Amino acid sequence: MVYLILNIVFASSFTLFIKWVQTRQREDMLTVGMINYVVGAALTFPEFYAAGVSGPDATAMLTGGSMGACYFIAFFFVTYAIRKVGASAATVVGSLSILMPIGFGVLIWSEKPNIFQAFGIVLAVLSLTLVSGNRQDRPKSAFPDAESPRGWVTPAILATFFLLAGFSRLAQETFKHESHTNHRPTFLFTAFVVAAIPAAIILIARRRMPTRLEFAFGCGMGVSNILQTHFILKSLHHFPGYIVFLVSSAGGVMLTVLVATCVLGERLHRKTCWGIGIAVMALILLNWLPGESL
Repeated sequence: MVYLILNIVFASSFTLFIKWVQTRQREDMLTVGMINYVVGAALTFPEFYAAGVSGPDATAMLTGGSMGACYFIAFFFVTYAIRKVGASAATVVGSLSILMPIGFGVLIWSEKPNIFQAFGIVLAVLSLTLVSGNRQDRPKSAFPDAESPRGWVTPAILATFFLLAGFSRLAQETFKHESHTNHRPTFLFTAFVVAAIPAAIILIARRRMPTRLEFAFGCGMGVSNILQTHFILKSLHHFPGYIVFLVSSAGGVMLTVLVATCVLGERLHRKTCWGIGIAVMALILLNWLPGESL
């Protein structure tokens, strides 16, 4: 259970680091995010080297590279989403991206959702509708680049983030079905290297030395990225998958909401509160396996 709790803590930390940097408005968010991926790649190398997997595994590299590309692109969308609708709502959108691997599981791996999961899908769509329709109360001058006269921009950004998060989960699901667990270090190393290469290029091209706090925040995000993956794998070794993903998703949403509102001063609209509550119910139902009783 300790591993599962640690997974929830570090999975929420990534989003909360972004929220913290945006709330401070002193550090450059792009610099912090790019450092995060470079640090993540550096931290995955020792395990990759120590594993000593003989020969490259094409499936691990392809799925890992796909996840890394989604991670990198999704960063730009999640930072906008957190700024516009808050860390709480953005976490809900990311958590409910589990709909993507469920959908592909039905189409590709002949998996059939049970009645609880089907109802969970309906609740998930309702929740996404509620949380995507609200915005954070902020002075217009604080983020002038994000103030768009078009009302469709924020929902479009959230929808794109949902798809990117879903494709990253789908890459993980594909790796689980099509490759061997011995190639997990290759999967993780490839993912973070793919994300780190463009991140390093951006850092070099900007010709700007990061401040000590920007480097510290970036390292914190990178460590959170690696540790949440490490602890979810440890959790899966001790608990069934449906328990791990259920507690991790729902617990991550609740912890993020708690810290964002109580510590970082985030304000939630009534519709967002309803959306978060419905999302937790949807996550419980979506992670319910056939044959399990309520």
